[in-house]
Amino acid sequence: MFRLMFCVLIALVLAACDQSDPEATIQTTAASATEANPNQATAATKSSAETSAPLAELASPGQLVFEETTADFGRLTENEERTRRLSFRNAGGTTLRIVDLKGTCGCTIPQMPKRVWAPGEEGELTVTFDPSGEGEQLKYVNIVTDQPEPHNFLRLTVKANVVGLVRAVPKILAPNVDQTNQRASTGFIKLGDSWSGIFKVFTAAPTLKIVDVTASNPVVQLDWRELIGDERPADADAGEGCWEIRCTVPTADQWGSFFSWVRPRLEGPTEPGGEVLTHTGGFRIQAKVWGAVEAVDWTITKRPEDTFRFGAQPGQGFVREMLLRSRGGPFELQSARVNFPQMPGSTVMIEPSPEAIPGWLLRLSCPGGAVPGEYQGEVIVRTTLAPPEDRLVLPIVGRVRSPADIGR
Repeated sequence: MFRLMFCVLIALVLAACDQSDPEATIQTTAASATEANPNQATAATKSSAETSAPLAELASPGQLVFEETTADFGRLTENEERTRRLSFRNAGGTTLRIVDLKGTCGCTIPQMPKRVWAPGEEGELTVTFDPSGEGEQLKYVNIVTDQPEPHNFLRLTVKANVVGLVRAVPKILAPNVDQTNQRASTGFIKLGDSWSGIFKVFTAAPTLKIVDVTASNPVVQLDWRELIGDERPADADAGEGCWEIRCTVPTADQWGSFFSWVRPRLEGPTEPGGEVLTHTGGFRIQAKVWGAVEAVDWTITKRPEDTFRFGAQPGQGFVREMLLRSRGGPFELQSARVNFPQMPGSTVMIEPSPEAIPGWLLRLSCPGGAVPGEYQGEVIVRTTLAPPEDRLVLPIVGRVRSPADIGR
């Protein structure tokens, strides 16, 4: 009897051992294997990580990565054009397409040999810099791709120290304004009046001579002469040539903005026995010509301005207001219409002046433009004033910006 009971007990213990947790058994076996050969377990974990890494990289967005993100052209003269090449590669796992490539200034021209780049593919961006001014220059190249944000936009920097061959004092000639006021960039001429002003011009060397001067506005009359001996101005550097350019407007007979480039043409070497250069400089005359009426930007600055200016994204409408303010007695507006073929549906409304001074407020409403680029139009106003103020033309000037225009 005792022997029978002992056999039953042994059978029950064996059955319990067979029903143990299989997962625990596997873990125990694995732990035993690790204790036996720890290098084998480490190798297995490393192999798993290496397998997942390429998969993640292959799924990542395309991304341009440049070895250098700044094109530094160093010191160059303003008549000198230079080119730099910047190397890059598509460091992502997706083929990308360049949808927009632009410099933020017309003096900076970026070029790529093609617009589609496969994962890991390398290439070069060529940046050509043709100075349009002097001094320390900081420009940008904007690149837009078809990848998701933030991989769809990249900005490169362009730097240069441009040495001018010719400079003028003042840089901008503003009629009837104190030229010591550095913030004054626009002067004023009374409608029907005459005006005369002078640029003092300094060339990079006395051997670099002014041989001709032209004005973009045919109204401006020009006269120039070299200043030598006691006539040299006190602010001239020892190694510079000195000249005077006199600009004359016999009669300001056109209402609104008055503008003209004054362009001296220079010839000669910058040092004895050096290469003979030909160079054309550029200085500006800027003024407003007002008679019985002046125009004021009523949207932003509340300052004299006769141009409706705007900047917008594609499809973005805008409203601008211009105040026509009396400089004499009250006057009436007969009509106002918009001539803006690039933005059909633009309208202009006439309202009484918000000021106590007699005048009229013009409210221009535009639906926006679908295509990025420069836009120009005009608002034509008829008044009861005597000519030439019986017909006033107010320009519309602006830009519809693409993503690559950021910072322009």
